[in-house]
Amino acid sequence: MAFRLIANFFHFFWFDKIFIFEEFLLDLGANDFNRKLFYNFSQLKKLFYSVGIVLLLFILKPLKAEDVRGNFLYRQNIDDLKQSLSRAKSPESKIRAYLSLSKMYQIISAKEASAYADSAIILSHSAKLPSLKADAFLLKARVYMIGYVTDSANLFLDSAYNEALKYKAHSSLGYILTTQAIKSMYENDKGIFLDEINQAEEYFKLAKDYEGLIYAYLARAGLFINLDLFDEARHDLDLANELANKLKDPSLKIFLLLKEADLLSALGNHQQAISLILLNMPNIRKDSLVYLESTCLRSISMLYIKLGEYNKALECAYEAYDKCKPLNFNLMASDLLTLIANIFHRTNNFDLSIRLNHQARALRYYNHFPLSYFNSCYNLAALYGALNQIDSSLYWLNQADIIADRYNNIETKALTAELYYQIFEQAGLYESAIHYFQLWSTFKAQRDQIVTKNAFRALKATLDVQRQKEQYQLNENRVRNRLIFSYLLAGLTLLAIIIAFLLVRSYKNKIRLQYNQMRERLLRMQMNPHFIFNALIAIQSYIYKNDSSKAINLLDNFSALIRLFLTSSSKDFIPLSEELDIIRYYLEIQQIRFDDKFEYEIEVSPKLEPEKIAIPPLLIQPFIENSIEHGFNGIKIKGQLKIIYTKQGKNLMIYVLDNGIGYCRSIRQNPNMKNHKSMAIPITKQRLEILNRRFRMEQIQFRVTDNSAPGSVYPGTRIEFSIPLIDMKI
Repeated sequence: MAFRLIANFFHFFWFDKIFIFEEFLLDLGANDFNRKLFYNFSQLKKLFYSVGIVLLLFILKPLKAEDVRGNFLYRQNIDDLKQSLSRAKSPESKIRAYLSLSKMYQIISAKEASAYADSAIILSHSAKLPSLKADAFLLKARVYMIGYVTDSANLFLDSAYNEALKYKAHSSLGYILTTQAIKSMYENDKGIFLDEINQAEEYFKLAKDYEGLIYAYLARAGLFINLDLFDEARHDLDLANELANKLKDPSLKIFLLLKEADLLSALGNHQQAISLILLNMPNIRKDSLVYLESTCLRSISMLYIKLGEYNKALECAYEAYDKCKPLNFNLMASDLLTLIANIFHRTNNFDLSIRLNHQARALRYYNHFPLSYFNSCYNLAALYGALNQIDSSLYWLNQADIIADRYNNIETKALTAELYYQIFEQAGLYESAIHYFQLWSTFKAQRDQIVTKNAFRALKATLDVQRQKEQYQLNENRVRNRLIFSYLLAGLTLLAIIIAFLLVRSYKNKIRLQYNQMRERLLRMQMNPHFIFNALIAIQSYIYKNDSSKAINLLDNFSALIRLFLTSSSKDFIPLSEELDIIRYYLEIQQIRFDDKFEYEIEVSPKLEPEKIAIPPLLIQPFIENSIEHGFNGIKIKGQLKIIYTKQGKNLMIYVLDNGIGYCRSIRQNPNMKNHKSMAIPITKQRLEILNRRFRMEQIQFRVTDNSAPGSVYPGTRIEFSIPLIDMKI
């Protein structure tokens, strides 16, 4: 196709000018001079044709075919591919046609995609083409990944890896390891991801496969964006952009711009992300890349949802659906129907949302996309539950539960168990609610253990790569690294014990009391995983930079904080002195993580005796985290945080003051913040409601406002707690 386009260009912009001049000569007349001139010009025309053909054949190169293993544009036509298969004579050309058909059908029908991958495996085996056989195994594994059939995907990925390794097919090895890494990321195994993606990078470099390198860099950038490691993501995107500029392939820029938009969105620049995609849409439409155009429109729709502009979000989603549905891009079409249904759900149009979810469910069922089918059943259960149609909700939730059990996926099991207990609680069936609450707690404990294990793997994988590159020579550094590993292992083990202890405690009181106790403890523990993982990443970063003193200092504080968590998290009340120690260690760790971008001050009234005063643990921690993570983002000066403990009558008063942008202003600047899953306020409200009901004490109260007092040193957010003075004997 590229050859034909270049030939047309050569013809219309050069040879047409020759033909115009030729017609002009014919119009001059038929004298001898004109005949000779016309003859000579005809000879010149033939010469130009000959030179043009030579240039086209030997100088200009056609565009490279799409690689089914990596960046794929889905611009091929199914009928054309089938005709290409029927015309193919050699086994290699037939296998490549099978692979292209399998790749195209991955977004149309998983069943057909699997069948064509099987045909490629059989033919490549009989034709003894190991490299193509490895690619066929890889595509078969990806079909199972779409269906989330993990064991089968692992089997074919291992077969692909062994086949490629046997014949040193470095490029294929790179794509196989990148696919394994992407699968590890979806399974929350970020440590394995880093190890596999780094190996893939080395194989691509050995093969000098620069398109593969771009594929790996974009995958790794996606993980870093997911972990809020934006500088690392920016670095990988810059590497990918540099290679794309060298290859001079405009299609590669499309994949790059989508990842750039993801990074902008993660940084909160949703409108800028939309502008970036819209700026490149004309090029995508010019090349008739319908699938990628639909992908871009879907991304824009999701960004408009984050901005709260639902009409624009609907417009983009419908446009994307209208483009991909006629081409039978069923997977994308079902995802878009689900997206549109979610928008209607957000705008309280439940009937339309249910109808569209049913359409998406039918597409996913008939085209064999089981995990997507689970999502449709789950969405329907949630919608019917919101409408208080308990029987319909339980029916669709049961369908989702069947799929979750069939594929033995911990995430889907946790989701169904959580929705079961919420629906039974809504229906007033508390015994069933408690059963599923316990089940959800068990699944959540398993998931948290996986996150903890993977955090350690991520740190270990990065350190192993660093050790191979730098080859430490000093014994003192080796001893220090081993010590850090020992502390980390001990800390993570303690954390696993805490989570397991909190989630498996037996129920001793009446059903309602047992239920409330479990909810209160679960709410209290939700503050930990993200902070802990980021602390580990910060330790890894200092080790990577050979900043041993900061790493050890951070590790000492981290270990002390973990010990305090262990002693306090199982108690309903702890001494105020212990709470102060926890807050201080937490703030010191955050100061190191954020390079001293804020200062803090803790003021305790001399009228208080911290050792004798009891307080619910970690009440103010989520609000301190909000001040550090969000409140200081919008200011250009150094952050200031002040925590005051004082006595007022028979109450302990706690004030948390910061000089951030303020609570009300942050909502006005970002209307979508109301939909953001900020857990500090709802978790605290639920905890206080349960504590006040359980202990029948005077009410513990709190409020969040702007600190707008004239001349205030801390003009940002003000959090105020009023807690009855409780003797530590409780």
